[in-house]
Amino acid sequence: MSGQFETLFEPYLGLRLSAFDNAKLVVSVLTAHEQAFQMAEITLLTDDATKSLKHYGVKWLGYWIDCGKLNQYQVGLRLVDDSKKPSLDMINEIKVPVMTMQQVGFMCIESAHFDHC
Repeated sequence: MSGQFETLFEPYLGLRLSAFDNAKLVVSVLTAHEQAFQMAEITLLTDDATKSLKHYGVKWLGYWIDCGKLNQYQVGLRLVDDSKKPSLDMINEIKVPVMTMQQVGFMCIESAHFDHC
């Protein structure tokens, strides 16, 4: 599975966007590639078994892509490790705007520009 994830999202893995922008990016890329997915707020358990803050997550092909904590900025995408699946709880399904790939490109350029200002 990580091979499919890396192939599809390889151009974006080095980016550090806000969690919500990551969610928009993932949803837009999956939509452009006609992939089925489910966007949700999730809670991940930390290693010490306490609940972490809410995250944006996208369920795709039975796996979760973690887009970051709801209020987090400059975070990368990551595929939730299979061994950590039991520590993930879906809170509620949400909808985020689906952008065209041109809009995704503009968002990435804008983020790179303001990251260095």
